[in-house]
Amino acid sequence: MDNDQPTKNRTLRLRSVRTRWQIISLQLVATISLAALILTMNSKYGECDKDFISEADGESYWCPAFEHTRGMIFVEESFDRGAILPDLITGVGQEGINTLILPAFFCLLLTIGHAYISTRGSKTRRRLKLGIYGVAFLLGVGPFLFEWISSMITYQTAYFPFGQEFETFNHGDRLSLPMQFISEIIIMGVVFAPVLFGLIGIWNLSMRAIIGTISYIVMFVIFHALLTFEAVLDSVQGIGLRPLPAQIGDSDMFGGIVSPLAFELITISVVLFLFFESSHMCIRLFEYVAMLPESARTDNEHIRMFQTVLNTHLSQLFGVITMATVLTAIALDFDEILISVISEFQPNQWSQQVNDSLELQMTYGKVISAGLFLLFVSMARYLVPWQAVLGWFESVFRGSSKKSLSDSEI
Repeated sequence: MDNDQPTKNRTLRLRSVRTRWQIISLQLVATISLAALILTMNSKYGECDKDFISEADGESYWCPAFEHTRGMIFVEESFDRGAILPDLITGVGQEGINTLILPAFFCLLLTIGHAYISTRGSKTRRRLKLGIYGVAFLLGVGPFLFEWISSMITYQTAYFPFGQEFETFNHGDRLSLPMQFISEIIIMGVVFAPVLFGLIGIWNLSMRAIIGTISYIVMFVIFHALLTFEAVLDSVQGIGLRPLPAQIGDSDMFGGIVSPLAFELITISVVLFLFFESSHMCIRLFEYVAMLPESARTDNEHIRMFQTVLNTHLSQLFGVITMATVLTAIALDFDEILISVISEFQPNQWSQQVNDSLELQMTYGKVISAGLFLLFVSMARYLVPWQAVLGWFESVFRGSSKKSLSDSEI
């Protein structure tokens, strides 16, 4: 009787599920992963090419790197006026990680506003959208249209507001302010669009925002990866982005398993996967609960099954990601590991020549290394009793999930 009482106090209603510590933990893990992802991207892809910087010769410059303060300064000098967005929002004037904290906090406020609007009725949301669009149109284009129309009425003539001989009939300067505002939004969006959409996806349970964030980050990484090829780099030479090194570098981290460049790329992939998996699991669980009938939401068996699935996923999430990280690091350096083993048992000139090969240190050399690792794993399936190994892992995970389930019910 005492064992059933805590379960009866729990339900699978949406409000009760949202306040469970497991759900909040998944959302916090996704948020921390998003923050780590943005910091790593800013550190790795936040600089412009050195030749592009030297060509600027001390003047302001901007390239579409994962950094926004240079672009904001460039926009200010281009329009010859101060920024429209305050420094409290943009983080201009700060250094290091402080340039990201204030804009990220503003993105959090926008997420809260989005959550508030999404809980209103359809009529209220429509009115709010029309009000925002109307105010933006009046503030952006209103002064230009008012000056142009009033001038045509005053001089009793119709004319085009650009390129006129008389300066009085040129009203294009009125559009410079909204153009500067749009430019600043684009500059900020290069870095903080994934932050805003990621937070909306995590806390407002939007799968479309999650997919948009991941797609943006993946396209950014793929584009920089393509810059390692000379043909691609020459075609976009004036854009100013800094390409990744063609060679992966020496493996001198974690006992010679991974190089610094590979470690940064693995970090991006791991936190991206952790962000997607934890946020996607939250959304799937809420979709499952929303489809349940009212009678099932208070049924002890459904509640216990939901709790088991939730605890099992939490226990397996970090185990699988840790294993995938270690295996990825081994796969990228598998060629050196294999050559080192061969050299220990039968040292010869061939193994030394292969070890010093330039091709294996380049990008496609690591693809060869990963292919060799996959071939080794596929051959090992016939030598290792994988069913027994997987059964042992499953028993460990089930034991930990049962323990966490009993602890949560106490």
